[in-house]
Amino acid sequence: MENFQLFLLVLQVIIAVAMIILVLLQKSDGDSLSGIGGGSGGLGSVMSGKATANVLSKTTMILIGIFMLNCLILASMSNATNKAIKNDLDKIIEQQEKNVTPTTPAVPAVPPVK
Repeated sequence: MENFQLFLLVLQVIIAVAMIILVLLQKSDGDSLSGIGGGSGGLGSVMSGKATANVLSKTTMILIGIFMLNCLILASMSNATNKAIKNDLDKIIEQQEKNVTPTTPAVPAVPPVK
Protein backbone atom coordinates (compact mmCIF):
# COMPACT_ATOMS: atom_id res chain seq x y z
CA MET A 1 0.00 0.00 0.00
CA GLU A 2 2.83 2.39 0.85
CA ASN A 3 4.57 1.77 -2.48
CA PHE A 4 1.38 2.51 -4.38
CA GLN A 5 0.87 5.69 -2.37
CA LEU A 6 4.44 6.76 -3.09
CA PHE A 7 3.88 6.07 -6.79
CA LEU A 8 0.74 8.23 -6.75
CA LEU A 9 2.60 11.05 -4.98
CA VAL A 10 5.39 11.02 -7.57
CA LEU A 11 2.76 10.91 -10.32
CA GLN A 12 1.03 13.90 -8.71
CA VAL A 13 4.24 15.96 -8.87
CA ILE A 14 4.87 14.97 -12.49
CA ILE A 15 1.31 15.91 -13.46
CA ALA A 16 1.61 19.25 -11.65
CA VAL A 17 4.84 20.12 -13.47
CA ALA A 18 3.34 19.06 -16.82
CA MET A 19 0.27 21.23 -16.18
CA ILE A 20 2.45 24.23 -15.36
CA ILE A 21 4.40 23.78 -18.59
CA LEU A 22 1.23 23.33 -20.66
CA VAL A 23 -0.36 26.44 -19.20
CA LEU A 24 2.78 28.44 -19.94
CA LEU A 25 2.88 27.12 -23.51
CA GLN A 26 -0.65 28.28 -24.29
CA LYS A 27 -0.93 31.46 -26.29
CA SER A 28 -1.91 34.54 -24.37
CA ASP A 29 -1.66 38.31 -24.73
CA GLY A 30 1.20 38.55 -22.23
CA ASP A 31 4.51 36.80 -21.99
CA SER A 32 4.44 33.05 -22.34
CA LEU A 33 6.57 30.20 -23.55
CA SER A 34 4.45 29.66 -26.67
CA GLY A 35 7.27 30.85 -28.94
CA ILE A 36 9.58 28.14 -27.72
CA GLY A 37 9.31 26.19 -30.98
CA GLY A 38 10.65 29.13 -32.94
CA GLY A 39 8.97 31.40 -35.44
CA SER A 40 5.53 32.91 -35.16
CA GLY A 41 3.82 29.53 -35.36
CA GLY A 42 4.73 28.62 -31.81
CA LEU A 43 5.39 24.90 -31.84
CA GLY A 44 6.60 24.91 -35.43
CA SER A 45 4.86 24.74 -38.75
CA VAL A 46 3.53 21.21 -38.26
CA MET A 47 0.26 22.46 -36.76
CA SER A 48 -1.58 25.73 -37.21
CA GLY A 49 -1.97 28.16 -34.33
CA LYS A 50 -5.60 27.19 -33.67
CA ALA A 51 -4.89 23.46 -33.81
CA THR A 52 -1.97 23.85 -31.43
CA ALA A 53 -4.09 25.85 -28.99
CA ASN A 54 -6.85 23.25 -29.24
CA VAL A 55 -4.47 20.35 -28.52
CA LEU A 56 -2.83 22.21 -25.62
CA SER A 57 -6.21 23.11 -24.13
CA LYS A 58 -7.53 19.55 -24.38
CA THR A 59 -4.33 18.09 -22.96
CA THR A 60 -4.43 20.56 -20.08
CA MET A 61 -8.06 19.67 -19.31
CA ILE A 62 -7.25 15.95 -19.33
CA LEU A 63 -4.31 16.50 -16.98
CA ILE A 64 -6.52 18.58 -14.67
CA GLY A 65 -9.01 15.71 -14.51
CA ILE A 66 -6.27 13.17 -13.76
CA PHE A 67 -4.80 15.52 -11.15
CA MET A 68 -8.16 15.90 -9.37
CA LEU A 69 -8.85 12.15 -9.45
CA ASN A 70 -5.37 11.46 -8.11
CA CYS A 71 -5.98 13.96 -5.28
CA LEU A 72 -9.17 12.15 -4.28
CA ILE A 73 -7.47 8.74 -4.34
CA LEU A 74 -4.55 10.01 -2.24
CA ALA A 75 -6.91 11.63 0.27
CA SER A 76 -8.96 8.46 0.69
CA MET A 77 -5.81 6.35 1.09
CA SER A 78 -4.48 8.76 3.70
CA ASN A 79 -7.78 8.71 5.57
CA ALA A 80 -7.84 4.90 5.60
CA THR A 81 -4.26 4.80 6.89
CA ASN A 82 -5.05 7.29 9.65
CA LYS A 83 -8.11 5.29 10.73
CA ALA A 84 -6.08 2.09 10.88
CA ILE A 85 -3.38 3.75 12.99
CA LYS A 86 -6.01 5.24 15.32
CA ASN A 87 -7.68 1.83 15.79
CA ASP A 88 -4.32 0.21 16.58
CA LEU A 89 -3.51 2.90 19.13
CA ASP A 90 -6.94 2.56 20.76
CA LYS A 91 -6.40 -1.21 21.13
CA ILE A 92 -2.99 -0.67 22.71
CA ILE A 93 -4.40 1.90 25.13
CA GLU A 94 -7.20 -0.52 26.11
CA GLN A 95 -4.68 -3.30 26.75
CA GLN A 96 -2.53 -1.00 28.85
CA GLU A 97 -5.51 0.12 30.93
CA LYS A 98 -6.53 -3.51 31.59
CA ASN A 99 -3.01 -4.52 32.64
CA VAL A 100 -2.43 -1.61 35.01
CA THR A 101 -3.89 -2.10 38.49
CA PRO A 102 -4.61 1.03 40.49
CA THR A 103 -2.04 1.55 43.23
CA THR A 104 -1.45 4.26 45.74
CA PRO A 105 1.08 6.78 44.57
CA ALA A 106 4.50 6.40 46.15
CA VAL A 107 5.40 9.24 48.47
CA PRO A 108 8.92 10.45 47.79
CA ALA A 109 11.28 10.37 50.77
CA VAL A 110 12.22 13.77 52.10
CA PRO A 111 15.96 14.10 52.58
CA PRO A 112 17.07 15.24 56.03
CA VAL A 113 17.93 18.88 56.39
CA LYS A 114 21.54 19.55 57.39
